[in-house]
This record gives sequence, C-alpha cells and structure tokens, in this order.
Amino acid sequence: MDELRLVQLTKEMVAEELRLMGDPCAAAANVVRKTLMAALQGAAPGDTPPARVIEDAVKGAMTALLLADQSLTRGAILVVEAVMDAASKRDLDPTESMRAALKGLADLRRFVDPARIDDIRLEIESHYMGAGEAFMELLRSVPVAPRPVAAPRGGLLR
Repeated sequence: MDELRLVQLTKEMVAEELRLMGDPCAAAANVVRKTLMAALQGAAPGDTPPARVIEDAVKGAMTALLLADQSLTRGAILVVEAVMDAASKRDLDPTESMRAALKGLADLRRFVDPARIDDIRLEIESHYMGAGEAFMELLRSVPVAPRPVAAPRGGLLR
C-alpha cells in the first residue's frame, strides 16, 4: 500500500452512511472500523504507518459528523472504541493506536469551540483513564484557526 490519505475517503464514506443509517455516530464508528480493518490488513514496510491511517480515518469520520451536525462527544467515543477494536484485531500497539485516535480527534480544535472540545475530553477521560490528559497535550499542538470577523454593517471596510 503506497502513501495513503484516508481523510477525504473516510469523510465521504461516513457522509454516505449517515444518509442511510439511523444512528449517525454508530454508522461513523462502523465505517472507521471497516476502513481500518481493510487498510491495516497485510501492511508492508514503506506503507502508510498505522498511526497515520488511524489518525486520518478518525479525522474523516469526525469531520463528517461535524458537517452533519451530530454529537461530536458521542461520535468521538464510538470512533475511539472502533479504533481500539480494529487495533486489537490487527495486533497493533493499543497505546499508539489510542494516541493516533486522540490526535485525529484533536484536529477538531480548528473547527469547534473550546466548550465542545472540553465535553469530548471529559467523555474520553470517563471511558479511558488518563486519555483525557493525553488528549489535552495533543490539543496544545493543534493550531487554532482564527475566527472570522464579521464585516461592519453597511458594506466593505474603506
């Protein structure tokens, strides 16, 4: 498998599943699980590192959930559970897999207000002891996108 970027592919697959499924967060997690099981099967030297595959799949799924205005907190937990399940079945290091998943989740910081990020952190910590702090460390490394400033009423600045 050559260098592989799964962000766009996973986002499109999750968006399609969301249109067809009843529980969008569960559908997103299922797509992540299937994607990782396929992408991590028989990896060879020189292939995309598993951590990168996991991070990209998580980013794609969470971006799709964000665009569909779904619960990012619920989605994050279900997606992390899917990652851990796939990592276990592919004999990947659980700590590295969790870190890659958290890194993918931390990318949300660019698009989501701090209160929602904190909700995700608290939920992660309640399910995975110590993972909330690891998530916070990763959040510090993600640049914050500047918030757009509304133009004054009456048109363009002069």
